[in-house]
Amino acid sequence: MSTDELQQIRRVFQGLQTLYQTYLPKVDPALIHDLLIRELDKKSGDTSTLPPFYIVEIKTLKGTDQEHMKNMIFDKTGFLPSIHENGTQYVANMRLSLELLKETCESQEDIVRVTGDYTGGIGGR
Repeated sequence: MSTDELQQIRRVFQGLQTLYQTYLPKVDPALIHDLLIRELDKKSGDTSTLPPFYIVEIKTLKGTDQEHMKNMIFDKTGFLPSIHENGTQYVANMRLSLELLKETCESQEDIVRVTGDYTGGIGGR
């Protein structure tokens, strides 16, 4: 592989990072990347149609209505989050998709950052 080919990979990757920032600015790029990799892997062999489970952390502004936020997360995911850091951090194990990430971030202005880790199953790892 030539140096030009490696540079092309870097340019395309940088473009992808720009897309992540443009369309999902509140979401950790590593979470988006991991989710997309799992979607790609699913298409190539996994017969399961359900999205994968992630433990998702949603950070919000101080003063966010905790009850509203908790209910919004439950309505969208079917799972109740635990609430930490004086009501500015919500953590839930949920089935995650790119669509759910976008919908969640757009539905709540108080959300500052969304991060997460793949858990594989409902029990986590």
